[in-house]
Amino acid sequence: MNKKWIKTGVLLTFFILSGCQKAKDFSPPKETEETKTDIVIGATLASRDSPYLQTISEYMVAKAEEENITLMLEYADWDAEVQTQQLNEFRRRQVDAVIFCPVNTKAMQMPLKKLKEAQIPVINLNMRVDAVSSVYVDTYIGASNSQEASMAAEMVIEIFGADGGQIGIIEGAPGSDAQIYRTQTFVEQLTAHPEIEIVALGKGGWDREKARLAAWDMLTKYPKLQVIYCHDSDMAMGAITAVEDLNLQGRVQVIGISESEEYIQAVQEGRLYGFVTQPPEYEGITSIEKAVDAAGGMTLRAWYKSPIQIVTGENVELFIRSSR
Repeated sequence: MNKKWIKTGVLLTFFILSGCQKAKDFSPPKETEETKTDIVIGATLASRDSPYLQTISEYMVAKAEEENITLMLEYADWDAEVQTQQLNEFRRRQVDAVIFCPVNTKAMQMPLKKLKEAQIPVINLNMRVDAVSSVYVDTYIGASNSQEASMAAEMVIEIFGADGGQIGIIEGAPGSDAQIYRTQTFVEQLTAHPEIEIVALGKGGWDREKARLAAWDMLTKYPKLQVIYCHDSDMAMGAITAVEDLNLQGRVQVIGISESEEYIQAVQEGRLYGFVTQPPEYEGITSIEKAVDAAGGMTLRAWYKSPIQIVTGENVELFIRSSR
């Protein structure tokens, strides 16, 4: 593909949001003769504040450096308009491939359609777009949110046993694939267990402090609450803080989705009952690999599925050993 510019290494550019200001132009690229590369990948992730997406981006950057390709990495800060502008700018720049983790499952249809028309391959990462938009992407890299929710339900059923009890759910940002299916499938799985009652639904927005406040509200309104299921493990850590502040350790269990050293340690300490794994290393590295393959004309399969499993106190030591 004919490029008007060539950049070196990995270029991280960031949009600065201020007031009603939505997006800025990309910074002028730098170039040196020693490290020129012909492959340019544009990437836009839903948020820079999500610890999980931050970790994914670190693996993306490292893999791009290893492959000696240019990575234009942007964050949309949960703003669909900003992400649309980012995707349109990648198209204008005529990048070789695009990686994107969508702000909203349905909001990206038009910019994706334009990328398809421009014959720029698109890698849908971490949160899947809806069925209508999916015809414009070349592959999805990530876990099944429905399967993760089913595994979370398994943990809840194990916690309650035959006696049942009350549970609260803390959701991620509304409109994302993860938010939709990590609630929908979870609720469906519990319909066969009427002894388990979902009494509260809080909004955590993938933010630890918001999750803490949501958990505090649930626990004070529903004193019989025994389990809090969070859409990700970072929010679960916020919920744990609320549990501990209210001196409810041991009586209220918290579960989450996604892995990190912090969450593993919390399981070992008995503060977090368990989590469903979602390895950021796999998603970050594979997204770069498949973007390079697609840029080279390779046909990708429809889904590169992240390996997941349940981790609790019973198997956390085995999980740590198998991960090394």
